[in-house]
Amino acid sequence: MFRNATFASWANSVWQANKTGPNSIASGNAAAWLPFPVISPRSLEISTNLSAQNHGLYLPKDTDPTVVAGYAAQMKSYAAALKGNNTAFYNFGITGGTSNGIIVDLHPLSRGSVNIDPRDPYGRVPVVDYRALSNPLDNAIMADIIRYTRKFHFENPLTASFQTSEVVPGANVKTDQQLADYLAGSLSPSEYHPVGTCAMMPRELGGVVDEQLRVYGVTGLRVVDASVMPTLVGGNTCQTVYAVAEKVCCGGWCWVLCCLDAC
Repeated sequence: MFRNATFASWANSVWQANKTGPNSIASGNAAAWLPFPVISPRSLEISTNLSAQNHGLYLPKDTDPTVVAGYAAQMKSYAAALKGNNTAFYNFGITGGTSNGIIVDLHPLSRGSVNIDPRDPYGRVPVVDYRALSNPLDNAIMADIIRYTRKFHFENPLTASFQTSEVVPGANVKTDQQLADYLAGSLSPSEYHPVGTCAMMPRELGGVVDEQLRVYGVTGLRVVDASVMPTLVGGNTCQTVYAVAEKVCCGGWCWVLCCLDAC
């Protein structure tokens, strides 16, 4: 599908014609949401390293001090979650096709930004900088997720009969640095799950809305979409937005409902 243009063209044609072929395979026919200690023997080490970071160094230099404080609070929470079994870090999906390998880190440590374009604030789209992998510990977490995925497919007696082979990054890519180099050129920065630009947090921690989703300092304005989630949830964002929207409607002010951020 990705490396053979002729095959991809055929797959697209049969899908357009009658909704059959490779494109009919679901992105995940089965999935597991796994805590980090299940994945990595380095969970305690990575947790300790995250706690010891000067967290502000991994944000843009002009970041508001309240946002720096909020990020540090989030990283403290993540450090605890990394060494426990109550938070899903890896969304491990298995498709019904001949290839598998959708690897989703549910709690990336890096933070991006969304700003107006100063060249034309009204006529140009906002400037989005995902800043993926800007926190170096994301590389270590993703490296261990890749190693776990390999172990599942190649050391699992239940899948031995499938005679699996690794296409990318390749069996020779093993060290943290080699895996980091691979990720730098292949990572999808959001996997369609952007959140946090209007975070529901205390204002002194960089929050934009309060617990009733009211925008700080603005009268009569609420935000109801995925942007109010301070960090990614341990699952898909779509269902979470539905839950937020239902909570809002039950509160008697569903007329403020904005767009639903889809997965």
